[in-house]
Amino acid sequence: MKNIIILFFCFLLIISCEQNHKNTLNFTASVKENDELKENPLLMKPITTSIQPKDSTMSTLYGNDIAFEYALHHSNSNYPEDAILYEVTWKQKPDDVWFGGNIPKEIYSVEKISFTDSQAAYEKYEGKPLRLTSGNSSTDGLRKETILNQRMAVSP
Repeated sequence: MKNIIILFFCFLLIISCEQNHKNTLNFTASVKENDELKENPLLMKPITTSIQPKDSTMSTLYGNDIAFEYALHHSNSNYPEDAILYEVTWKQKPDDVWFGGNIPKEIYSVEKISFTDSQAAYEKYEGKPLRLTSGNSSTDGLRKETILNQRMAVSP
């Protein structure tokens, strides 16, 4: 009888250790090889995030090492030369794992602000694949200011 109980628990252990081979990476929310971006902003350091429930979108502000270090120690938007910021915005979809949660579905737009010679150059990429749609026009100034006014998220 004791052997049957041990065998039963071993069987349960084997069944419970079965690996789920479901792919957990969200490739649809990633930058693709045929996009016009010269670098992948998703590999940079995140500075802050935001959610726009009205538009069903979520955004993350990424920065290169220079921009990240500056945002870490300063609360203004006077980024130094060679700093680069990327505001990546995704459409949302319901999370299959967490009830009530949302995750990125696909990239909606990528906005780039690069600092050279004490000037901030703005570029916006949209579409599938991501293509440059605008940059440094008078209407882009408000969007650039909105991105620059974001502060680094505080973490413990």
